[in-house]
Amino acid sequence: MCRRCWIRRAGVFLVFGCASLSAAADGDWHYTIDQAREQQQANFCNSSASVEKIAGIFAGSGPRAGYSALSGSADCAIAVYTFTPRRVLRAVTISEGKPGEYVVRFVEVENAHGQVMYLVTTRDVVAQ
Repeated sequence: MCRRCWIRRAGVFLVFGCASLSAAADGDWHYTIDQAREQQQANFCNSSASVEKIAGIFAGSGPRAGYSALSGSADCAIAVYTFTPRRVLRAVTISEGKPGEYVVRFVEVENAHGQVMYLVTTRDVVAQ
């Protein structure tokens, strides 16, 4: 890899890293049950059956297959909504006990129009 390309990639990672640290410092890197989030971009699914199926794929086949199922589902999409988390349906731990361990959560939410949807997120979900 050329030196200039490496420097450019390092710069991109630095920008994303600083943005992540900034979000974490602001305390916004989680959702709170029954607390509305305004205009948040995230992965949303339309049915609990879809999220149960995708959660099962994450649990049984790992993150690569899980994210592939999520992105390939006709019932799920990345979108921007105002929503209120209501409850966590499932949580799947990825790489449990290893460096880089994280949790994928499947959360029932209600959008601004009262419609129930399902959020797929790696953010923590806490009670008030």
